[in-house]
Amino acid sequence: MTVSQNWRQICAEKRNFRNLSIPEPWLLSQTGYSQESNLLSIPNTCGLLTKKELHITSEYDAVGIVAAIRDATFTAEEVTTAFCKRAAIAQQLTNCLTEIFFEEAIETARILDKERMSNPTRPLRPLHGLPISLKDSFKLAGKDATIGLVCFVNKPAENDSALVALLKRLGAILYCKTNVPQTMMTADSDNNIFGRTLNPNNTKLTAGGSTGGEGALIALRGSILGVGTDIAGSIRIPSSCNGIYGFKPTSNIVPYGGQQSDAPDGIVGINPSAGPMATSMRSCHFFMEVIMKANPGLFDCSVTKIPWLGIKSTSEKLRIGVVEDDTLYTPTPPLRRALRESVQKLKAAGHEIIPLQLPDVLANMKLIWQMFSLDGSAHLNELLHSTNEPLVESVVRTGLTTSPGKTLKEYFHINHDRTLACEKFTSVWKQYGLDAILSLPAPHTATPFDDWTVITYTSLFNLFDCPAVIIPVGKVKDIDVQDDSALYGEKDKKVYYLYTGPEFYRDAPTTLQLIGQRQEDEKLVAIATVVDSLLNGAN
Repeated sequence: MTVSQNWRQICAEKRNFRNLSIPEPWLLSQTGYSQESNLLSIPNTCGLLTKKELHITSEYDAVGIVAAIRDATFTAEEVTTAFCKRAAIAQQLTNCLTEIFFEEAIETARILDKERMSNPTRPLRPLHGLPISLKDSFKLAGKDATIGLVCFVNKPAENDSALVALLKRLGAILYCKTNVPQTMMTADSDNNIFGRTLNPNNTKLTAGGSTGGEGALIALRGSILGVGTDIAGSIRIPSSCNGIYGFKPTSNIVPYGGQQSDAPDGIVGINPSAGPMATSMRSCHFFMEVIMKANPGLFDCSVTKIPWLGIKSTSEKLRIGVVEDDTLYTPTPPLRRALRESVQKLKAAGHEIIPLQLPDVLANMKLIWQMFSLDGSAHLNELLHSTNEPLVESVVRTGLTTSPGKTLKEYFHINHDRTLACEKFTSVWKQYGLDAILSLPAPHTATPFDDWTVITYTSLFNLFDCPAVIIPVGKVKDIDVQDDSALYGEKDKKVYYLYTGPEFYRDAPTTLQLIGQRQEDEKLVAIATVVDSLLNGAN
């Protein structure tokens, strides 16, 4: 057997193992689903979920489920079984899962229920019985964390990642992990091991990345709260593509340690962060509150020990800076409309809107790409070459694997330039007295496969290490017709004309991004709750 054949066999065997992890009674019996572009209604109509399971998975967010278990409306076993079944359906529709351990999760739920019956007066833990899904990069002892690279197949983790250990301590039930791109550095969750995750809103469009499997799973309510990571938009891009809520914290607020990575140990560049993806804003709020109150520094020594202050949502007038575009790529008609309509609602509610233009965008984007290739992707290339695994198309298009490495002197200059960029961005907050910044997550909605190349709207806030949240505000509408409004030259036009009109992009979500100041994550959560209630009528 040649090395080239070997990587294919490894992938085929891994996929087969994953597929056999779905119980046979949970397999979809109909075959016509592949002809549908919008899959969101299929879990409710396929006949696999009981009336009670549909109620559990369709009518509650994470906060509601925790409350329903606490008041004994449901048992942990009932809830976990329902979400495992719905996750199995989501997997068959969109190819969103990597590791499946439903039986273990249900057994854990049974143990929680027995412990509660034996000690009915003992206070329940904050996440008691709540099923939480995880991006594939999180390590669970005994499970693979392949992160889309063949070299990590059949190499189960010896220990849990820090956040995994904390979630277990808090009473959460972990039941599956979700698909990512090869290298975790593109906006298309496609790799040689598991293949491509589809967008359940419109299967012709990308589910985003790198936490794309999580985005698709939550959109189908196979999960109502999952955890992703973000170094350039990897929580926010798939949240935008799939029309869910996604919160990227400041780095080192939520434990990140102990994850699988394709970067060399000890490299210091743009810090990634871990954060929630959910079906509601209050679920993101709930996750951040529970984690920040749980003394996370005991699980990850790099955590910044910022206390949860109990900031209440307020209806007082906010000063919100609005960034209409990034000065490089023109927003397409659906997102221009979504931003315009949202700003009108905020103004009508009495909030003050301040037009903004981000400083030095082109220079800062060049800086970001330099920081993504400090070692010239030497370590990543070693991992790929160890199995002769080829690159998938979205990775080829980034060009990251061919970027040259940096000398120590260049590295010093890069870090200095980042400090100057952060100082200049911080001065914007001070100059205008802002509470938050409202922008778009991209110049477009979800795109066709492998075509998402613009990360300006998200990665700048990784460079500045600011918290940011995605708020869904609707879908592409028939009025969002194609026009000729590209402002910034040929590169802009190429991206702008990816949008061909509402027919091809039907049901694609429209979303906004709300940004806060560094390490003011709790304040941003409170502001985002207010903004979400105005834009979506959420409680």
